[in-house]
Amino acid sequence: MKTTFLCIAALGLAGLVRAQSSTTFPAAMTVTLEQCITLALQNQPVVRQADLQKQIADNSVEQTRRSQLPTLLGVSNQALNFGRNVDPFTNGIVNNRITTNNAGLNLNWVVFNGFQLKHTLDQQNLLARASQHDADATRNNVTLNTLLAYLQVLSAQDMLAASEVQVSVARAQVERMEKLVKAGTVSPYNLYDARSQLANDDMQRVQAQTNLNTAHLALLQALNLPSGTLLAVARLETDPQHTARLANPASVNAHMLYEQARSIMPDVLAADLRTKAAQKGVDIARGLAYPTVSLLANWGTAFSSAARQVMMGNELVEQPTSAFVTVGEQVYPVRMLSPVSSQERINYFRQLDNNQFKAIGFSVRVPILNGFQVRYRTTNARLQQQLAESQGEDVRRTLRQAVDQAVTAWQNAYDRYVALDQQVTVLQQSYKAAEARYNAGLLNAVDYNLAKSNLDRASVNLIQARYETLLRAKVAEFYRNGTL
Repeated sequence: MKTTFLCIAALGLAGLVRAQSSTTFPAAMTVTLEQCITLALQNQPVVRQADLQKQIADNSVEQTRRSQLPTLLGVSNQALNFGRNVDPFTNGIVNNRITTNNAGLNLNWVVFNGFQLKHTLDQQNLLARASQHDADATRNNVTLNTLLAYLQVLSAQDMLAASEVQVSVARAQVERMEKLVKAGTVSPYNLYDARSQLANDDMQRVQAQTNLNTAHLALLQALNLPSGTLLAVARLETDPQHTARLANPASVNAHMLYEQARSIMPDVLAADLRTKAAQKGVDIARGLAYPTVSLLANWGTAFSSAARQVMMGNELVEQPTSAFVTVGEQVYPVRMLSPVSSQERINYFRQLDNNQFKAIGFSVRVPILNGFQVRYRTTNARLQQQLAESQGEDVRRTLRQAVDQAVTAWQNAYDRYVALDQQVTVLQQSYKAAEARYNAGLLNAVDYNLAKSNLDRASVNLIQARYETLLRAKVAEFYRNGTL
């Protein structure tokens, strides 16, 4: 079963799935295989989780792409200074309470850093594509589970129908024996044998009904529906027996089938992309050894509540000085006339306009010694690359083995179906002859029941082989072109 799950990855996604607008069905409504697959893809949480992982990977790509743009920061500082401090407007020492405010813009653009940003973007793109293939693989697994559950229901229905036919035949035989015993034509032990055979056939019918109930539950679980949901499955458009007769694997080459599958299987494609992403990781690690060149630009301004401007008036006043002059041995003090001045507070916006400063430049950072981080990160990146290559080889090896097993299982199922078909044909003729002899009183009940049991057992085996051959044929068909 595990091999079968690995074999069919996206069995019905391209050929069987058609868009359905409804996600729920009323009780006992008949649903087709296409509707079941669509419903399973809508209801299974793993599909939603795979889509979210893809969205996360796409967001990482966009984030890495935008990280190549310059960074622009706006800065604003507001402070209230007490006691002895420096006036940022005059750079003088003051002992007052001062309110200050600084504002500015800082631009930083990494022009070159060893192509690390470029290689990181390439790596994220590869991982995003791998996530898309992972989502496809998840959908394929859900599709396969639904297909297997659907075929199990059909097989269980056919086996139940065969069991009901066996019960009908055995009941008719009991009724006939009862009439013959009453007429005295046959002995009573023939009636006991007929009733025993009826009990065995009825037990087989009950077992077939139990198997059908189990198959219905497995289908509901594949669709993620409550166990009480009543669904009736539609028969496949192509008769399984006709398909099985045509599904002859004699012309299929396992190696050629593997080469075709390797180019379309999402698991393999995802592994190859992760290997390429690991190679980009080596380039990123090597970029740490290169210089980093950045373009810088700054603009800023400032405000201080202590900022004052001196205003000179038109009025003159006489002020004494320490100077003096001597005239005729008489000393006279020197006085001077000066205009009246006053101080005014400079308003906020005027200070912002007057105190602007601008700067532009570039910086170069050259790694000289950083604890051998470049060496260790490069070594680790190479090991990650080798690990990804090994994992890719393991995925391809698993695929090759799965293809070989699928082709072999298909051939075995087809050979078994052909042999069982011939066996049923022979046993039908043998049973008809035994029934005629038994009705004529020329054959005992033991031999008659043995002939009937052999035919019943071969018929049930033929039903199972029919669906097994159909499933194995679908596996090879998917490996050939990725569609059903």
